[in-house]
Amino acid sequence: MHRTIRPLFAVAALAALALTGCAGGDGGAPAAATTPNASSSPTPATAAECRGVFVTVQYGLLGGDDVDACDPVTSTATAASVLKDLGITTAGTTKYGDQVVCRVNGRPSASTPIEVPGHAPYTEQCQSMPAAFAYWSMWVRDSAAGQWGYAQNGVAAEQLKPGQTLGLKFTTGTDTAAPQG
Repeated sequence: MHRTIRPLFAVAALAALALTGCAGGDGGAPAAATTPNASSSPTPATAAECRGVFVTVQYGLLGGDDVDACDPVTSTATAASVLKDLGITTAGTTKYGDQVVCRVNGRPSASTPIEVPGHAPYTEQCQSMPAAFAYWSMWVRDSAAGQWGYAQNGVAAEQLKPGQTLGLKFTTGTDTAAPQG
């Protein structure tokens, strides 16, 4: 199952709109709303519809709803800033920092073993490199119809341009396939 999320600024715009309606600027009368209604333009659900950087997060055997979202950036941005705009969190490792993605939105948990067929249960502590049979892979493609390639940098250094797609996929066993979609 996939879930599409709206960028945080859309939520902020709705909050601003709500607050604008509550703030009395004329003896208690609501002030005129100057923020456009965020729901007037649908959130792009596919990379082809996204005018900025599209992000897909695929949890695999970790379970839960995958994430597909568009950050409508208009210029080059780091993967870290795009993920932050969309409310997607990552954690690196003690040894390698954000050069290695160890957790996405808190998964895998530091206390729940990961069960990968053919391997003993494994609990990720994010100290060094994750196990070769259970790790987050980070991918980039230049266009919605383009080929996926492994990201060449960590989240803080990977530069993305509008039209590109960033994929985070929990990879297990010998599965090194690129994200779907």
